[in-house]
Amino acid sequence: MNDLNLSILGFPAVNGDLEVVLRDSAGTTVRTARPFLDGTLRVPNLDPGAYELSVLHPNVTLPVIRQPIRILPVGDTQISVLIDPSKFRNTPIADIPDANLGPVRDRTQSVGESMLPLTRKQPGEAITAQDWNSMASAIRDLSLATGELTRLVTPTGHDHPELTTKIEEMVTNFSELLTTLGAAMTELQRQIQSLRFRKQVIDVLDQAAVDDPTRLAFLSVVDQLDATVTDTPTRFGRTARTAGVQLATQLQQLIDAQPPAAAFGDLPQVKTLQGGIDALKDMRATSDSWELEQLRNLDRRLGTGGLSDVVAGRSA
Repeated sequence: MNDLNLSILGFPAVNGDLEVVLRDSAGTTVRTARPFLDGTLRVPNLDPGAYELSVLHPNVTLPVIRQPIRILPVGDTQISVLIDPSKFRNTPIADIPDANLGPVRDRTQSVGESMLPLTRKQPGEAITAQDWNSMASAIRDLSLATGELTRLVTPTGHDHPELTTKIEEMVTNFSELLTTLGAAMTELQRQIQSLRFRKQVIDVLDQAAVDDPTRLAFLSVVDQLDATVTDTPTRFGRTARTAGVQLATQLQQLIDAQPPAAAFGDLPQVKTLQGGIDALKDMRATSDSWELEQLRNLDRRLGTGGLSDVVAGRSA
């Protein structure tokens, strides 16, 4: 039994609300704990081996941090993790003060008052230099007031920086959410497809009535898919292609070992497994969206959805 010393860095403001969950390789929750306000946490008496570390926050749907860790067999294990503060960013829209239009209104009113005497001129009455200067001055004041009005009410380009900043933040947060959901959906689909491959392998092995070593050799290949469901699309695709080649070799050996009269290779269970193996060998996705599309094509190729196949097999 050894201890884990964990340090959570990056955003101390949320340390008091965080919850740390440790799960073993089987997905069973081994320990839950809360860190101190400085982000430090000590988890005692852990068996050496691989674990999954999840850091949760009540205001965030998905884990803030989720990563594999390993408890060392000798001495305490020191681990530091970094929180991305952008996961908690929700900046309110800036409150822009209302423009003060009082001076503009007063200036335009003074223009009307200064022009009032000129409205009483009679036909043939002379317009003196003073009258002309008053009118020119009023026009100038009106022009300045109009320019000031456009500056106060309608900024250059009709820009609203407070809305622009908020929308950019929302776009960033939404993009991160889509990325996280895409990765989670991909991992879920991998688990479903892995269970379906396992069921297909077991169906073929039951038809062949193989011994335990042969059964173990087949299922150990499927175990490789189960162990890599959280890997990147590139690494999972490499594992899937390797598993497909191994299963194809083992299946051909199994078919060759059967009596010719049995027509073992023509059984529906064998044909179905061969279709799944071909799909594994075609897994070359480098992104979550590409892999999800490949898994959807796999569902269409093999007929019913993987989840319904698994549920039907287990209920039977």
